[in-house]
Amino acid sequence: MIKNFSKQIKYLRTVFILILTGISTGIVIGLFKEAIHFLSKHVMDLFRKSSGNILYSFLIVVAFILLGTFIYFLTKKDPNINGSGIPVIYGMIDDKIEVNSPKTLINKFIASTLTIGSGLTLGREGPSVQIAGLIGDIAHELSESKENKRYFIGSSAGAGIAVAFNAPMAGLLFTIEEIFKKTNRKVFVFSTLTVFSAVVTADLCFGNRPALIDIPNFEVMDISMLGLIIILGIFAGLSGVLFNYVVISSKKVFAKIKIHPYLKYLIPFVLTAIVLLLDIELFSSSEPFIFLPLTGNKKLAEIIILYLLKILLLSCAFGVGVPGGSLVPLLVIGSLLGNIVATSFVMLGLLDASYILAFTMLAMCGHFSAIVRTPITAIILILEMTGGAFNYLLGLAVVSLVAYSVAEVCNSKPFYDKLYELLLEK
Repeated sequence: MIKNFSKQIKYLRTVFILILTGISTGIVIGLFKEAIHFLSKHVMDLFRKSSGNILYSFLIVVAFILLGTFIYFLTKKDPNINGSGIPVIYGMIDDKIEVNSPKTLINKFIASTLTIGSGLTLGREGPSVQIAGLIGDIAHELSESKENKRYFIGSSAGAGIAVAFNAPMAGLLFTIEEIFKKTNRKVFVFSTLTVFSAVVTADLCFGNRPALIDIPNFEVMDISMLGLIIILGIFAGLSGVLFNYVVISSKKVFAKIKIHPYLKYLIPFVLTAIVLLLDIELFSSSEPFIFLPLTGNKKLAEIIILYLLKILLLSCAFGVGVPGGSLVPLLVIGSLLGNIVATSFVMLGLLDASYILAFTMLAMCGHFSAIVRTPITAIILILEMTGGAFNYLLGLAVVSLVAYSVAEVCNSKPFYDKLYELLLEK
């Protein structure tokens, strides 16, 4: 009787700490998103003021060099803040990487806010996963249960992506499909409590709105379009294979460049500054590109150039290990791919132009599925990001499955699994 009572008290204590972890995650990741938004707004204003002003343009390039210098020495001090940070979380869960969680949390927050907010082609979701996982690592110390460490870290990491996208179900599925790659009672309970308490907290503190606002409601597509959707899935899968190959190979390419590591590290900062001075649309993840079909679509050649430029800029940042993620950029690149395919269909007379935006949504799902290799998460993520406006489940399922299958046939390793392998090889 006493033993059962003690067990129940221990369980309730764990539940309380998990909810507290979720609340902390919701607040910290919410502040992280707000900090990036605040910095981005002011940096974009500076770029607009520099238009046609040589002195302003020169000062911006100098500022980016100073920023790169600061981030370089920060990463030297704490290598665990490099890149997206998701592979580091995998290492912590597998007990293969030791991390000073409070120190790395602060450094990752600062570094990622500066790199993403300054306009480098990086996303907030990878750092959100790492920051949240570090919160889980800190919280597990309170639970007095060492065997639950991996569950605290993993469930909190999933809460990070849930808050970043304001997508609780996608965060829960990401925890199961990508982080733990399995489910059981403990994974489900830990993840559910942490994810939903984090999202509720973030919504209460910072507002509840989908990641993509003002997406119009779509009608269910005619079944006759299924052939075009399958073709789109094939292209999304091939684009995902290309993305993984180019972005991951960029690390090897930069490793072969025989210049001082400091000068090498400055390349993405200087390149980004110059590119943004020429075209501010390429700022950060360039999420407005998703809405091109609504705001006035560009010519096919221009969309192809934007697609290639976003992959190039992301590869440069990833190649040297600049702190920041790839999830939003890969979604934006996927939307551009969908736009390219749909615009081509329109030009061939196979599709009405009103469906281009729908195809960009479908392609985002397929791209995510092919790259990260989490097909169910990809489907639910698009539903939640659009606030349910895009509810064509059959189309999402077909594109996700086809893109996933293409990546598997091409033997393209899941993006974060490959990055984790490279991390352990160091």
